[in-house]
Amino acid sequence: MISVSAAIFISVSVSLIAIDSVNPGTVEEPRSASAAADASTGKWLNSFDEAKKLSIEKKIPMVLHFEAAWCGACRQMDSAVLAQSVVTNYLGTKIIGVRIDSDRDPQLVAQYGISSLPTEVVVGSDGQEIARYVGSATLAEYTTRLEKSIGSPGVANPQSDQKQDDSLRLCLLVMRDGKVVGLGGYCPVAMMRDKKWIKGSEEFVGSYDGVDYFFQSAEERECFFASPKQFVPGLHGCDPVELQRGRRAETGAIELGAFYKGRLFFFTSRLNRELFQNNPAWYADSLSVDGIQNPRQFPFLKSMNLN
Repeated sequence: MISVSAAIFISVSVSLIAIDSVNPGTVEEPRSASAAADASTGKWLNSFDEAKKLSIEKKIPMVLHFEAAWCGACRQMDSAVLAQSVVTNYLGTKIIGVRIDSDRDPQLVAQYGISSLPTEVVVGSDGQEIARYVGSATLAEYTTRLEKSIGSPGVANPQSDQKQDDSLRLCLLVMRDGKVVGLGGYCPVAMMRDKKWIKGSEEFVGSYDGVDYFFQSAEERECFFASPKQFVPGLHGCDPVELQRGRRAETGAIELGAFYKGRLFFFTSRLNRELFQNNPAWYADSLSVDGIQNPRQFPFLKSMNLN
């Protein structure tokens, strides 16, 4: 093993706050995926974002191989292990492989706490770490690692074992007069600034990303447009877990929200919110709408900045 001489560790402050305390019961009324998949078959990828996307789409884990050009043990593994067909035959079908140059991607080095090279981190399709291996390995040892890893693909379907709560209100995005209305007509400024669910007025309407939002006054509307991202929910209220794992845009429930990096996200189920809270960066960062099944239902996803 070789110590990383200059690993950069980034401290990220993450605020995750369930908003069950915001009680809506007291409201006041007023590149193609197929092409990318082919590129992963039998090959190591160099892009973490591409590997993550394929892991989620195929519902199989991915292995992050951290290395460096100056690492002798890494170079030995390169030819004697990683390039061997007995290893590459797993790639793209049973596991997604991505090689990370530690010198070129210090953010990932920090994110996964890498201090020695080579190090491998196996991550499930739900973003949770499955296994970690520090140091080089023989070909036989490495194939044993892979066999163990492919038996732990993560959560295949977040909602498969959970019945939807009939009391949840999945009304954050509604159609009205042919237009998409955000937050079901509730005022985003009152929700974020005052922590109150209050219906906006038809007299004060503003559009952002093609979604109409209702306000109680012209002052609130002006406040909104001065800094819209401060008030607009992530994905305008669509569930990021469903978008990532199921490739569908589904409206979250008023009762199920969580904060990440100052943005409020909503979810279709408590389990989805729990998955998000366990690893918010996996679901909220680098979101993609490629291959989404229902783009016509939520056309704003095609043009908006998802991050």
